[in-house]
Amino acid sequence: MGVYFVGPSLAAWLGIFGKEAQEVYEAAPDLEASQSLTNTFSELGIPGVRVYVIPLKGQATQGAFIILDGSAGYQGLDPLQAKDDILYLILKDITRRNRTENLRLSHVTVDFRDELGETATSFTMDQELVEEYADGLITREEFFGQIKIDLIGTLQYIGIDGLLEEIQQ
Repeated sequence: MGVYFVGPSLAAWLGIFGKEAQEVYEAAPDLEASQSLTNTFSELGIPGVRVYVIPLKGQATQGAFIILDGSAGYQGLDPLQAKDDILYLILKDITRRNRTENLRLSHVTVDFRDELGETATSFTMDQELVEEYADGLITREEFFGQIKIDLIGTLQYIGIDGLLEEIQQ
């Protein structure tokens, strides 16, 4: 019973996701897979990247949460910028590890944080889409056209959410 609440509580503490995650995730992060993926970025000389692999409730799959944290030394561009090849390298490596280490990933969420550790942009994509992009089967434009962006959070970060509320009224 204790393990059930460890995952979502720990993940919320880490800033990965909020209370609704308790409906989707069921256990503590897979520490071995999380460390393996995090080490990859250290080996590539990319600081400020943390990865958490967390099992999904009632499924045999897991979700990967990648935090690109400017406050912890990440110096790549915003992953949604056209010139940021670091995201491509990250997704390519996750695809390789998912296949060779049998991580059973069903989706990947990327959380880009600024120099103060505030989430600037976050988005989620199905692992199938990640693999198509990493394998060169779809273009960058096709890939980004299919990801799910946390639009409200991004607008709040840049201060436009108030404008949207005014427009909706």
